[in-house]
Amino acid sequence: MKYFIPEWNDRVDSGYDFINDAHSLEHKLDPLKNDAYIWDIFGVNKVPIDGVLVSRITLEQDKKKYQLARQEGIHKVLRLPKNFEIMGDCGAFGYVDEENPRYDPIQTLEYYRELGFNYGVTVDHLVVPKHERQKDFRMKITFENALKSFDEWRRKYKNDFQLIMAVQGWSISDYLNFYRKYVDLGASHIGFGGLARSPTSFIIKLIEELKKEIKESQKFPEYLHFFGLARFALFPKLKELEDLGIKVGFDSASYLRKAWLSAPTSQLNYLSIDGKGYTAIRIPFISKKRQKTKGIQTPKEDETILKNLEQQCMNELRRYDKEEVETNKVLSTIIQYYRAIGEKTELIPYYKRTLEDKPWKKCVCPICSRIGIEVVIFRGNNRNRRRGFHNTYVFYQVLKDPQKWPVFINRNNKNMESPLSSLKKGEKVLIITECSKEKLGYNSSIKAPAKQMYQGRLFKTVKEYAETMGFDYVIISAKYGLIFPDEIIEGYEKVLQTAKDIEKIQVIVEERLKPILDKYEKILIIASEKYKETLRNLWDERFITVKSKGYGDLCSIIKQAIPKQKSLMEFVT
Repeated sequence: MKYFIPEWNDRVDSGYDFINDAHSLEHKLDPLKNDAYIWDIFGVNKVPIDGVLVSRITLEQDKKKYQLARQEGIHKVLRLPKNFEIMGDCGAFGYVDEENPRYDPIQTLEYYRELGFNYGVTVDHLVVPKHERQKDFRMKITFENALKSFDEWRRKYKNDFQLIMAVQGWSISDYLNFYRKYVDLGASHIGFGGLARSPTSFIIKLIEELKKEIKESQKFPEYLHFFGLARFALFPKLKELEDLGIKVGFDSASYLRKAWLSAPTSQLNYLSIDGKGYTAIRIPFISKKRQKTKGIQTPKEDETILKNLEQQCMNELRRYDKEEVETNKVLSTIIQYYRAIGEKTELIPYYKRTLEDKPWKKCVCPICSRIGIEVVIFRGNNRNRRRGFHNTYVFYQVLKDPQKWPVFINRNNKNMESPLSSLKKGEKVLIITECSKEKLGYNSSIKAPAKQMYQGRLFKTVKEYAETMGFDYVIISAKYGLIFPDEIIEGYEKVLQTAKDIEKIQVIVEERLKPILDKYEKILIIASEKYKETLRNLWDERFITVKSKGYGDLCSIIKQAIPKQKSLMEFVT
């Protein structure tokens, strides 16, 4: 399988000074010319990719780079040899909201030849749920553009680059319908677009149907490309296509970007070759812009203190890399810095795991070998993007070694599971949830136990889950601070809104929680961010949160985790 990485100006300053966090003179003079791509760091012969995908709409955004590409060719601009495969497309994601594709299909062929691409993709128009009403038009225009391009390519450009016919579809039958038409036309290279946000199950079904179609028709294309896909679960299915004698490729920058875009609690900022993932350690820069964003009014002398704390964190991490300090010393320094700048401390247990495992010490890639612990520090482009290069290396090593596939496929499946699935009835678990806006009443004349006062959907679902599982639970209240389910409270209308509201009840929350926390092995937090903030000083490795897409999704996740009661007939049988 061939892996192409999209070209989005992913470069780093090769001479960056990590100790002083300073750019090199070469970077300041000309970053386009002097900054390093992933192939500059690994070397062209060892770079963990098989090709580069350059979207026209992205290239044109950098006017200097685009002009150089037109004058000197795409390979020279990217500093790659002519035999290194570069694929060009138009970047349909960039004009997805426009009525028609931005580029002319025939002129685009000339663009591919002029810049010296090895592959060129026909001009397509994304078929996405947002524009469902236009799906038929978008599929049709993609198909018609491909037909026009194919005729012109065979007549004029066949010896310059290989054309890839783009397919867009809404259903599996749509994809298969246009695929058949291309094959009947004589096309040998076909690419499937619009799948990046499709469920894995949909793509697997599409591949299964493609295999069936190929076997039954006995028409074998030379190459099939899948745009925007990099999923371990697809590797075995794509290999089944290759087993039919078909070359297969795909492109994605997702594993590179997980280095800084993946949620820290997903533990995917740094990937290791043994299938584990880790959270990068965030040491934010102290800057006027940051202070303004955080609403921090910092006198000059206090700013100096913050900068010293920031530098102390960096020094302790480097000392840890040299085995000069213990894990807890590093973490306590980070906690001190976080509290000074108003950051939450809930990621400390994740940092502890990263530090104790020291994954960068076990990696032989040139990134980890050269910069050590800097690779797991979340701090600016030159660390974050290098960590992305490392992730790309791991991804590629797995891609090329089928024996590693099961570990990563299973790990991804496990990540998709709710943490609730690991909790068992009768365990020593404390649930901390929040009060609800909906109550039995909203004034002091209404009195009831807290578990009856709150009538919100989430609270009632959490209450049912806790009682069914045999877990204790407590409630963070905007008025009372922290209350237990059987405590009698009065109705009220107060909600948490400001930082002062949080600070006011945080003291009460801490006072009431501290005496009981040692009784529990796990502490499950089911609350919104403002309510979680009251727990920031108590957070440790026992704390578990539930990820969701919103209030309704969170209610659904909790509801599904409630064990179903067996019917009388089930007990009898």
